[in-house]
Amino acid sequence: MQPRTLLCACAALALSAETAVAQETVTLWHPFSLETYMIHAGIASFNESQDAYRVEARIVPGPQIATELVKAIATGSVPDLVTIDNPVVPSFSAQGVLEDLTDLVADSDMVKPDNYFEGPWNSVLWEDRIYGVPRDSNTLALYYNADMFREKGLDPDNPPQTWSELMAAAEVLRDPGNNVFGFGFSALQSEEGPFQWLPFLYQNGGSIEELNSPEAVEALELWVDFVEKDLVTRDVINMRQYEVANTFMAGNAAIVIGGPWELPRMEKDANFDWRLALLPVKDGKDIRASSLGGYDYVIPEGANQVDGAFAFVEFMSQPEILNEGWKTGRLAPRSDIVIEDP
Repeated sequence: MQPRTLLCACAALALSAETAVAQETVTLWHPFSLETYMIHAGIASFNESQDAYRVEARIVPGPQIATELVKAIATGSVPDLVTIDNPVVPSFSAQGVLEDLTDLVADSDMVKPDNYFEGPWNSVLWEDRIYGVPRDSNTLALYYNADMFREKGLDPDNPPQTWSELMAAAEVLRDPGNNVFGFGFSALQSEEGPFQWLPFLYQNGGSIEELNSPEAVEALELWVDFVEKDLVTRDVINMRQYEVANTFMAGNAAIVIGGPWELPRMEKDANFDWRLALLPVKDGKDIRASSLGGYDYVIPEGANQVDGAFAFVEFMSQPEILNEGWKTGRLAPRSDIVIEDP
């Protein structure tokens, strides 16, 4: 090798080594296993867009993330960044095991509280301090089989608007001979069951502070009535939300409660005319309510790369990236997102 060539090669190796040393690793936990989810493309784009940090992800199933994070906190070996279900963020915030992001948010040009919907943003607050950044949002509505409506003489253009109309429609749609239940929901003893029941509590004027109130009892009795009348399978106590959607797609339930995360596979795999409607309201009260779900970014206290983790959060909070989430049924938590083709 010629001296000049050798010198150039050595310089290139030195530059490469210097870049490798300078680039810090940001460890990320998230539950999104499908390659089509926006986080995978986001990680690749972030890593290519700058040389300071490199995100390395570990996929942890959604129901296990909170437990895994508790273990990591206990052992002092936390990841730098976690995407976690928003209902559990306040409990971690209250325990003082998450980084306080208030100052980082105040200095950020991308993460501005005023750009976020009130509900998602409230999920990251604890005692007026900021402990996370909303990543996506979801809510609940009715999926219903319009073909079954027609077969049973119901108008698919007029889905149930009230509790009594929902009960009446479920009775008409119930078809034991074909193993079709009129209605379906998740009553699983995890966050998924309460997530689907809480709208009925609020629609009846109740609150989680008084679960022994008449309003709460009546809301729970509604679900009991559906089961006791054999309009909903008794398996609801064991069914996750995606399993409820499975019964709908298989033609074993005419109406089910579900979220926008089901939209991509409904669009792809449902071989019948399916439609959406807002959750019905309590007769005579007309209180419109649903549940708010979704994932938040949080940085555990003791993370090695707080700045790098927040840099990735800012990158993923860009409107053009958040809009990609809609392709997999993830609603943007920001109010300044324009959805071109919903």
